Amino acid sequence: MAVLNEAWGSSRNSMPRSKTVPLGAAVVSLAFLALVIPFGARTPLEAARRSGARSPVEGASPLPIGLILPVRMNDAFELRDARKGAVIETRIMQEVPLPDRQKIPMRAVLRGTILDVTREADGSGLSLTLAFNTLEDHKEILKINTSLRAMASYQAVRAAETPWTGVDVGTPAGWANTVQIGGDIRYGDGGVVRNNRKQKVGKGVIGGVLVHVFANPNGGCEGPLNGDDHPQALWVFSADACGVYGMKQIKIAHAGRSDPLGQVTLHFAKQDAKLDAGTAMLLRVVEKP
Repeated sequence: MAVLNEAWGSSRNSMPRSKTVPLGAAVVSLAFLALVIPFGARTPLEAARRSGARSPVEGASPLPIGLILPVRMNDAFELRDARKGAVIETRIMQEVPLPDRQKIPMRAVLRGTILDVTREADGSGLSLTLAFNTLEDHKEILKINTSLRAMASYQAVRAAETPWTGVDVGTPAGWANTVQIGGDIRYGDGGVVRNNRKQKVGKGVIGGVLVHVFANPNGGCEGPLNGDDHPQALWVFSADACGVYGMKQIKIAHAGRSDPLGQVTLHFAKQDAKLDAGTAMLLRVVEKP
């Protein structure tokens, strides 16, 4: 498991090579692993698959319905290169909590495939239909269906990561107060997160936030699904973030929450536009059709 390997890496590397691990300590270690990792599960994604397998529903999602995945595009994507079958790669930007104390690790890859490209005859715009449906970590692959809750420009992400009181030399970046995309205030690592109504919605953690998701009726985004209101990893986004931020030439024509489920259509005002590297998205797991 990637998370455990990172956590134990320093202690393992610092162990003198001339010493051996006592048998008793090895037994304890194996017993601990048996508690935290389902039998045969090698990665968090494999554990998630096995956890989801407890559901007898045919075709059920391997991840909890309503789970939000905060991602960022690795590379810029030029619309003039858009073609059916092309792949857009994103990465998870904050550890995502899963049932049974598992996590999708930061930097796991989520890939989207272009399903259709429609160029308007007068050259005024373009529609791009995608499905973000392949999650990969350490060669373990999950097939999922996702809808698009929110997306933001690279500049909006940078603004959300910049202290709203200005940069204080010598103060660790994570301790600063910042404004999330959508308006929530994050009061540093370990501090509370409050929305624009001064309500506490969660807390700041290293690399992002864990907050209760709020509905956004104006944007058509839902709150908790199936009564599951556990805090979710939203990275630089607010609890009710919904729609497009800092990208005036882009509209979400279809978010994938309804039929066709899991298919996201973006409309661009110009055919020569591009999605910049660093473009951020909140994708949400939906049921398979």
